[in-house]
Amino acid sequence: MTQQGKDKITTKKCDSRKLRYLLLAFSVFLLLTACAADQQKLQKSEPAQACCEATVPIVTKAPDAASDTSVKIEELKQALLANEVPGEWFDAQIRHKNFQLHPSMGQYFQKAAEKQIDHDKKLDASWYFNHHGVDAKIERGKSFIKTYPDILQQAEAKHGIHKELIAAIIGMETNFVDSGQRGSFSAFNALVSQYVFTERKDFAVREITALYKFADMTGRAPHDFTGSYAGAIGWGQFIPSSLLDFFIDANGINKDMDPFSVDDTIFSVENYLYHHQLSGEHINHYESRYQAVFAYNHSDVYVQAVLYIYDGLRNAPAGKALKKEDK
Repeated sequence: MTQQGKDKITTKKCDSRKLRYLLLAFSVFLLLTACAADQQKLQKSEPAQACCEATVPIVTKAPDAASDTSVKIEELKQALLANEVPGEWFDAQIRHKNFQLHPSMGQYFQKAAEKQIDHDKKLDASWYFNHHGVDAKIERGKSFIKTYPDILQQAEAKHGIHKELIAAIIGMETNFVDSGQRGSFSAFNALVSQYVFTERKDFAVREITALYKFADMTGRAPHDFTGSYAGAIGWGQFIPSSLLDFFIDANGINKDMDPFSVDDTIFSVENYLYHHQLSGEHINHYESRYQAVFAYNHSDVYVQAVLYIYDGLRNAPAGKALKKEDK
């Protein structure tokens, strides 16, 4: 081999090493930035020691963690390619100015009220109701119904699902479209973080695939979809796969679908319940209502809260929703 050929090979090897070092440095930077951001978020609602315990191991082993993160992101990309998500689309989101990782993602799930009910036997439905201010939601729900009477009536008229039940779900999800409940997580960032830092890998692959399809269908930028740490989006808190399957435009125009449109959300919650075997035929059966709402959120105490609000909005006796019997 000529000296020129040897020089070319050496140059390529150097370039390859530089690329790996740059990727590792970028991953370290992302992790350190993400750790700092997650500490600030956790400090707003939890004692300081909780966030510090979660982030110290990541910071002290940043190089190893960063290398592992790079491997997992590449692994995620390959899984998405298998789902026919374009690699250039994924790369563009990773390079986006708003992309960031959330190393404390697992803690967000553990802090969820439903999880606390599951793990702490001292907590019960009364604690959960008080935690979410369920009684106050009944009064707020009455105002919500007065604010959107026409669209709620139109949604109810489709299949006979009471507008009070539609409103009750929106009340539990975002406190009747309260701007403070809009969510601060990019769905893409939240889902990538779930893949990297939790065991929800299959979920993350499925939901990022759905996010790509929904963004493509509506012509919206993926990072514009903000919501919860779980990747739920909009006033109805639909995860991307549910957006694809059940979210609809109030006027029947797919390109106009907007998870932060109140009209679209009302019609879509109704559509979700209808496709989970609820209609005017069994709306008065407690068990039918229960199962449809349970499909929306697989938590018994969540369903109890929704049906409690529903009964309150229909002026039924308080507490009836806590009993599994027909009205």
